[in-house]
Amino acid sequence: MIELLKYLKGYRAAAIAAPLFKIIEAVIELIVPLIVAYMIDTAIAGGDVPLIIGLGCLMAGLSCLGLGFSLSCQYLASKAAVGMGCNIRKALYAHLHKMSLGDADRMGTGALVNRLSTDVAQAQQGFAMFLRLMLRAPVIAAGGAIMSIIVAPSLWYIGVSAGVLAFAVLLVVMRAGVSRFSAMQKKLDDISRLTNETVRGERVIRAFAGEERGKRAFSSALDGHCRAAVAASALSCLLTPAATVIINAAVVVLLWLGGGMVNDGALSSGDLVALVNYLNQILLALITTATLMVLISKAISSAARINAVFALPEDPEGEGAIPDPEAPLVEMKNASFSFGGEENAVGGLNITLHRGETLGVIGTTGSGKSTLAGLLVRFYRATEGEVRIAGNDIRDYTDEQLRSLVTLAPQKPLLFSGTVRGNLEMSGVSDDDKMTEALMTSRAWGFLEEKAGLDSEVTQKGNNYSGGEKQRISLARALLRSAPVLVLDDAASALDYVTEAEVMSSVRKMCRDKAVINISQRIGTIRRSDKVLVLDGGRVMGYGTHEELLRTCELYRMLGARPHSHAVAEGGNA
Repeated sequence: MIELLKYLKGYRAAAIAAPLFKIIEAVIELIVPLIVAYMIDTAIAGGDVPLIIGLGCLMAGLSCLGLGFSLSCQYLASKAAVGMGCNIRKALYAHLHKMSLGDADRMGTGALVNRLSTDVAQAQQGFAMFLRLMLRAPVIAAGGAIMSIIVAPSLWYIGVSAGVLAFAVLLVVMRAGVSRFSAMQKKLDDISRLTNETVRGERVIRAFAGEERGKRAFSSALDGHCRAAVAASALSCLLTPAATVIINAAVVVLLWLGGGMVNDGALSSGDLVALVNYLNQILLALITTATLMVLISKAISSAARINAVFALPEDPEGEGAIPDPEAPLVEMKNASFSFGGEENAVGGLNITLHRGETLGVIGTTGSGKSTLAGLLVRFYRATEGEVRIAGNDIRDYTDEQLRSLVTLAPQKPLLFSGTVRGNLEMSGVSDDDKMTEALMTSRAWGFLEEKAGLDSEVTQKGNNYSGGEKQRISLARALLRSAPVLVLDDAASALDYVTEAEVMSSVRKMCRDKAVINISQRIGTIRRSDKVLVLDGGRVMGYGTHEELLRTCELYRMLGARPHSHAVAEGGNA
């Protein structure tokens, strides 16, 4: 939790003032029993009505003053906690964009969403309660013990012993609580992951009649979370009863011994009442601490999970490099990449691509095609070998420089809610004519013109468009970038063969001065490329022209023998 305090920037004054106001309110509360004792022993015993009224007004005034300090503390604590939570979310969101995609994939979308939402909220709530009550409770407990010694020196050990015993119980329970609440949060991650998978894969689940299997998995995750929550709650439920029993037992002993001392004249009635009040204050402070311990346990657990994300290294950005206009646009020199396992996801890549040239990449599912695309846009960094863009190591470029040199059109495009225009403007181009031209090239203008053109609505994730329509809009967005390297990662796989042929033909005409890497599972899509790279299981199985590979690469011939593998070439000018 301490590591997150640096995000208090701009709210430190409020975070310091809030507990100070609460301490003042606690001191005022400790003074009241002394006034009550004086009122009983002096004003009431002597029948001094004016003094009784005066002392009553004094207590009322102190109560109002304490209320004012308490309300001020509540406001400042909320301001500091909400501000810190906002800063944490901003920093966490920015860090997510700088993490390597490998780390993000390993942690999972559901877990990262929980860090941004649930964990930050719990850390924020725990910090707010800490500012409001964590310092007040010790002041009340310690102050009550000190005042007990002052009021009744011979009985002080009763209240202090009870307070120490109750506090020891709280510490034991809190230590056990942190681990249990951590386990509960991990179970919540499982629920979030399953929910995310269910929402995204609803069509697949229905297509394979997997509803019952999904229900069982979700029910199992819920049961696991329920058991973890019950285990954590059962432990925390012991806090208040344990503290109450200990303090009330101390009150009974105090009344028994104190009553005898009052009868003997060794203790006044007012002092005994004050002593009982101080014990009750200690009780309330410990109960408050018990409740607070539960929230603090959750906050500590959540803070640890947040810090685990911050601990993941950022994907380092280069210091900048000047592109060499004479060098090949794309070079891979024995480049390999591994996701952390022993085997490379893709390895032994040796590619050279100049301006105006096209490289086709083909392979079966899982052959490493998308990993190769990730290396070219620095989503992943080569674990061996070298990847060079325009004469420089890809690691030397800043993110902005690299995005101006390489553009990716992914197989699974993501459209953001808003309008088609808003999505295309992400390319940095806002000219309507250029947008329309790109949409016409990708064959997306036909169905958009029937709607509202560039102002056509896009719902969340572009769910109001089919897979092929989303791919064509995404391709238009990529074409709008003036980057000299264009990576098409199976960017037209959802299109029918004839439409894909038309799109690829238009793309080639528009990108004659670019280096194009066209990744596909269809030979018809890449057969007219200057060079073709054949991958299987991350290994290079062949590299050459279409005609050369037909003679020398058995896998390429097998891919070509599949039904419709040549349909694109035959269905249009491919």
